[in-house]
Amino acid sequence: MFGTFWDHLEELRRRLLYSLLAVSVCTVGGIVASKPILKLILATGPENLQTLSPPEAFAVHLKVSLVCGLIVASPVVFYQFWRFVSPGLYRRERRVALLAATASAVLFLVGVALAWSVLLRPAVEIFRSFEEGAIIGNWSLSNYVSFLGGFVLVFGLAFQLPLLVMLLVKLGVVSPSSLGRYRSHVLVALLVAAAFLTPPDPMTQVALALPLYLLFEGSALLARLAGGRGNARSGIDQH
Repeated sequence: MFGTFWDHLEELRRRLLYSLLAVSVCTVGGIVASKPILKLILATGPENLQTLSPPEAFAVHLKVSLVCGLIVASPVVFYQFWRFVSPGLYRRERRVALLAATASAVLFLVGVALAWSVLLRPAVEIFRSFEEGAIIGNWSLSNYVSFLGGFVLVFGLAFQLPLLVMLLVKLGVVSPSSLGRYRSHVLVALLVAAAFLTPPDPMTQVALALPLYLLFEGSALLARLAGGRGNARSGIDQH
């Protein structure tokens, strides 16, 4: 028993070491590419961004490099995690876990792409529209990069809704039929959540709530289909 425990601990240490090495190498690559990446980021914001302290620009470059390193190294990190947990799973559980992880990554990237390519510039313009009269908008470089990261992260995480719905159905917290009965409540909840998570303008809020509602409807449909297949199989087994 103790041998097995220490073997697992050693395997975990090895996988973490490989993951850390991959992140470190990719972060070094991110430092090399940080200037063109930062130029791409700054093209989405105001023309003049200030630095409020001597090391601020350097710290932003390091932040961008680290984020890029984490993103680029994420396939390696996921692979190491998969190598650690897969021996303890059945074959069917491995397929389900792999499918869920792939869907999560795709949905996250879709949410980030939507925020970056469609919603970021209107959101920035709306914020700038409140800077009038005695209000002078002198945005700092660090604050804008942090705002941009949080903005796209919210959309990426929000697009995990289908997986959350499927998980709740799988755990029996909700049933496929109840998802249809409470769709109006879900729509109101998504609009309220969008109001808190996005800038205070109706366009951005609807732009987040509408895709999430469509994803919810798709998840409810998949849950009903999966439930129907499960009932059909159980009926065959009983006969």
